[in-house]
Amino acid sequence: MRTRWGLFILALGLVGSVWAVLKEGKPIPPFETTLVDGKAISVAIEKGALVLRMKGAKGNEVVRPKALILDFWATWCFPCHIASKQLAQIHQRYRQKGVVVLGISTDEDGRTSVLPFLKEHKTPYLIALDPKATVANRFRVEALPTIYVVNGKGVIIAAIEGVTDDPRELGRAIERALKKAGVR
Repeated sequence: MRTRWGLFILALGLVGSVWAVLKEGKPIPPFETTLVDGKAISVAIEKGALVLRMKGAKGNEVVRPKALILDFWATWCFPCHIASKQLAQIHQRYRQKGVVVLGISTDEDGRTSVLPFLKEHKTPYLIALDPKATVANRFRVEALPTIYVVNGKGVIIAAIEGVTDDPRELGRAIERALKKAGVR
């Protein structure tokens, strides 16, 4: 398990690459975790298509997105705050076109840190909890934020680590990847 300090060092980019982030052109690994509202969510490739299954007290929901944006982040990571603002805009612009944004928090204390952050920042997209970095490790996340843009077949179109000096560049990079994924 990665510690908060260890993730902080990784977020600053001070640790050399051991695993290397999952590469473009590769399928994503299947995973399961819990959304902040308590629903279980699983993401997998089934019969050549990306499928999200959410299970909650009120029943099950199945989503087959045209594209999925995965954002690995933490509340203590300032660059993640910048990315969150860009992802909120992307979510508003592309949700009606079949794009799902799923933020995966690596905060070790889970809801304790995440819920106040979401309330303060009015985050409009799905947020999952990964306090033991189980999902982050499957995706070989080394720095925060790390964002994957995945097409409807479950193939990684782009892997983006960190943010640049111009935060709008992140939004432009995600939009370019969405176009490659077939989202117009």
